[in-house]
Amino acid sequence: MGHSWTMKSLGSKTRLTFHSTTFLFFAMGASVGCHSTLHVGRTNDAGTGGSLGTGGFGTGGAGGTVVPDGGAGGFGGMAGAGGMAGSYGGNAGGSASACWWQGPPGSVGGASGASVAVQDGWPPSPTRIAGPAISRTRVDAWTTLSNTGAPSGPRTGATAVWTGSEMIVWGGFTSQPESTGGRYDPATDSWLSLSASVAPKARQYHVAVWTGSEMIVWGGFDGASYLVSGGRYDPASDKWSAMSLNGAPTLAADPRGVWTGTELIVWPGQIASTATVGARYDPKTDTWKQISPTGAPTLQYSSVVWTGTTMIVWGGYSNSAGCDSATGAIYDPSTDTWRPTTTVGAPHPRDDHAAVWTGAQMIVWGEINSTNAGSYDPVADAWYAIGQTDAPSPREIPALFFLPDQGGTAGAGRMLLWGGIFGYSYVPVTGAIYDFVPDEWGVVASFPNPPDNPNQDSARTTVWTGTQMIVWDVAAGLGAKYSP
Repeated sequence: MGHSWTMKSLGSKTRLTFHSTTFLFFAMGASVGCHSTLHVGRTNDAGTGGSLGTGGFGTGGAGGTVVPDGGAGGFGGMAGAGGMAGSYGGNAGGSASACWWQGPPGSVGGASGASVAVQDGWPPSPTRIAGPAISRTRVDAWTTLSNTGAPSGPRTGATAVWTGSEMIVWGGFTSQPESTGGRYDPATDSWLSLSASVAPKARQYHVAVWTGSEMIVWGGFDGASYLVSGGRYDPASDKWSAMSLNGAPTLAADPRGVWTGTELIVWPGQIASTATVGARYDPKTDTWKQISPTGAPTLQYSSVVWTGTTMIVWGGYSNSAGCDSATGAIYDPSTDTWRPTTTVGAPHPRDDHAAVWTGAQMIVWGEINSTNAGSYDPVADAWYAIGQTDAPSPREIPALFFLPDQGGTAGAGRMLLWGGIFGYSYVPVTGAIYDFVPDEWGVVASFPNPPDNPNQDSARTTVWTGTQMIVWDVAAGLGAKYSP
């Protein structure tokens, strides 16, 4: 098997790929003064300013820059001031910026020597709205899947959709891009292969949605270039059909997508310089319609959810600012318009996170070194805090599912979280359940016989059936069903 590395520069963020295994690096500049000691805060956290050094009395660098001793501003400043201003001779706090490490405009330090407290989780979130308490009985059990007839693996960048009776897995990368797939029936614990006749070109990191009768796949990466093509698969006839390219979105890597009930909305995960903002595909007419760019976010690796009437795009990496963002926007396809989401009370800026719609709120979870999370109500345009006590270990791009309560009010229920990736080495084969009413986390039973080298992308091939979570290709075709 051959091995290859590719480097893709994204401003100050660099994405390194080894056989489609994705690692994240953060590059930060440093300004070093005489006899200085550099103090760096955690990624997406507050941090502190430089400590007193013999060369002090320099003016403070902009918040978010690693500054020499004696300077105000510091690395963090999420509470509004840049580190320890004044006490160490600095004259100004952190400057205004869209970046998480700078926060809002910093205050002036001055001769008083006052330092401003920096808090984790800026800005403070209001109290979360609680629903009625509903008792539940936990099963908390796994059952392994048969791998007879399953697609070859392990596969990175594959996708899975739930049809109502089967899980369909397609595409991905083994030793090469794949155009094959399989259908898993949990009732019989059996697999069927998908027809390869007229199947779309082999790819990974594409969009896949279920329409109620077909699986639509679009975009992705074939190992050499980003694809502007897709296909529609009908499991009833085991046949593929092509999609029109007229008006389709172009050159967007790792795209996101939602199914509205009548249309596929494609949103670029990584916005290329020549990419369109996004587009809507109608399978009945096999036509595309461009989305208005006015007011649209221009971020990469954002999350997207469908609320039933609108699409919410939140978070992501800003090439222009060189950092992650805690901003977002709501798209209404009925008017082809965007409106921003509030940043008041929003969770930490981030990218490559996950989001799920509860029926009333969007839950955002996933960050490389924090369990900070939030719940967003688009009607009230308000954020609410999510408890962190006993939360699962920090990770990016986990699978998230909302488990509604039977007969409960809209949005009442639990959230099931599984898998993800931490840093560029650790893949947690673990999960947790969050209960909205008591605002607390519970653990998920251990995955049966977890592999030594788990597949970092198995969260992408995880589906919720309505009663169980099905996880496939944890490593080389290994999978299991989880009953919460």
